[in-house]
Amino acid sequence: MLKIALGIMMLQVAWVEPSVAAPAIESAPLALTRDQLSQCLALEAAGSPTPWWCGRREGDLAPPFDEACPDRQWVGYRLAPGACPAAPSAQGVWTVHEPFARSLDDRLRRVCAYTWTPALAERPTPDVAALPDVRGLRLERDCEVVAGHALPEPVSDALFSAWSNQVELPDWSDAEAFQPPSIRVAIIDGGFGGELPNGAAPDTVNHAVVVSSVVRAIACPERGASALCAASVPNYNAMPYTSRGILGELGGYFGTQMGFAEAVVEAVDTWRLEAPNTRPVHLILNLSLGWDGDYDVTTTPRVAGVTALWAARYATCQGALLIAAAGNQAGADDAGPLFPAAWEALPRACGGAPVGVYSPLVHAVGAVNGRDGELAINRVGGTPRLVAPAALVVVPEDTVVPESEMTTPLSGTSLATAAASGTAALVWSMRPGMTPDAVMQLIYRSGEPLGLAADFGQPAQRRRLSVGRAFARACPEGVAVGACPAADSRPSLPGARAAGEDAQADFANIVDALLTDPVDVLEDPNAELPDVESSYFAPWIVPQPGEPNCPICGFVGTTLFGKLDPMLDGAVLGQPEIQVNDLQGNKHFFPLEALPTQVSFKIDLSGTLGGLGLKTAWLRIPAILGGKAVLTSSELFIQ
Repeated sequence: MLKIALGIMMLQVAWVEPSVAAPAIESAPLALTRDQLSQCLALEAAGSPTPWWCGRREGDLAPPFDEACPDRQWVGYRLAPGACPAAPSAQGVWTVHEPFARSLDDRLRRVCAYTWTPALAERPTPDVAALPDVRGLRLERDCEVVAGHALPEPVSDALFSAWSNQVELPDWSDAEAFQPPSIRVAIIDGGFGGELPNGAAPDTVNHAVVVSSVVRAIACPERGASALCAASVPNYNAMPYTSRGILGELGGYFGTQMGFAEAVVEAVDTWRLEAPNTRPVHLILNLSLGWDGDYDVTTTPRVAGVTALWAARYATCQGALLIAAAGNQAGADDAGPLFPAAWEALPRACGGAPVGVYSPLVHAVGAVNGRDGELAINRVGGTPRLVAPAALVVVPEDTVVPESEMTTPLSGTSLATAAASGTAALVWSMRPGMTPDAVMQLIYRSGEPLGLAADFGQPAQRRRLSVGRAFARACPEGVAVGACPAADSRPSLPGARAAGEDAQADFANIVDALLTDPVDVLEDPNAELPDVESSYFAPWIVPQPGEPNCPICGFVGTTLFGKLDPMLDGAVLGQPEIQVNDLQGNKHFFPLEALPTQVSFKIDLSGTLGGLGLKTAWLRIPAILGGKAVLTSSELFIQ
């Protein structure tokens, strides 16, 4: 399992183990012992990498960190008192700031950030030599890590109805209006900021809008300005980049560990410093993003990664509840949860939990489809104890607007996490006296047992989230407790859905309504699939999930029907392939001919599939998007 090695700040180049005891990184500004100082001087004289407590600016990095950690952004940790040192340069400007100056955490207040702006656009190379190289400051590159169209109305309504049944969404339409205490669900994502989707520009990054909308669909379920709303849902931009080094005007798809830490602390301190009479009573951080374990503090403790962990600990110390996506698969061999969801293996920082209540630093959420099966993109060994339906999720973009448009269908652990955050907000609003971990314990215990063990975190069986049952457990009928509504303001609760019970939309009806006059496409069994970089921008991870290539695609029997997303119109497309996971857990790959754009298609796979039982399936298409080779992908319906 995970082990935090914070005593030694190991680097990712040739490592020389220090022969003296390392000081704790959790300590106050350091005073090195004579032996520690001698060790630093000896390593420097030998040209060897030094541990973090020696200070100084790090040297060149070895792959893959050399690409993941660019020269244009650095993060420093002050080992001694004093301001962040300046970095004057004749070639440009190193902007220096203290991103956590208002934090209550002394460790965070000692972090410095350095960002490069060249004097001439044609000479963008950062002047690394101008950065401070002193013993009182450990300075390292900030590694870029990240996780994370309207449909015809009948199709959108069918998918929203299916998802509502899958999560057992209460029906508030006949309940008398009442307003419970407000909870804040901060979306740490790639949106530009502010309350999404309310007031969002049309081109705001779609992932942040859909995640926000899923939270609101549960916590603010009724339309109209006076309807029930248990949560505000502001967005904090942790993923500002649309491509490497290019900031998006309206948010982006990936970012850095330092950016993650800044977004988390900004959300916490903004909430903490609001006037008590107007501040939401509790704070939830929705973390629908992630990074690979190779770049996490638990594996390679770099300053930016340590800062990200400190930010999470700071949030829990201020009473926040952190809910994170377990992560989606980028390659067929990806295994284990992504971070920060994997921090579920770490204990909550500050404050205890009631006896018998599971109390991790982060609560991870996995994904299932409408039949409680795993998604094709679930990571092997990466499913926690709590899962939620997250296959082809469609919800209203804005529950406050009576005639809101519906979101683009997305699949993946982002949507499962948003469903858990929305449910937590609803429960906590009704029972504001509960602790954060008690809220998650209630949600877990009210879920449907699936008979499978969790892959990480608490050794417990997986349970599928149920919004209705969580509400019923928080607000027992006929019992006055917390801020629960009176009898005439209670919702109508759906019946319990048994494990494995099929609650998917009827895909055959969707085909009839949407995918008319499909073009026949054949398999191409002799094709050699190109080796292209995935859409996860390795070594980065996109939001969980990224954009789908085929929002409405799936099987009716052994025939695949679909229509490619308009984003692929005019793009250079490579060899498409279908990945199928059978009922025995085996994976099969079927190359296809080129798929048409702008029209529907169908692929008869009866000869290939034969009697093969389909468990999950995924469509993958290499493409050139934004000048970059990426691998687009979509979860497929299985009727």
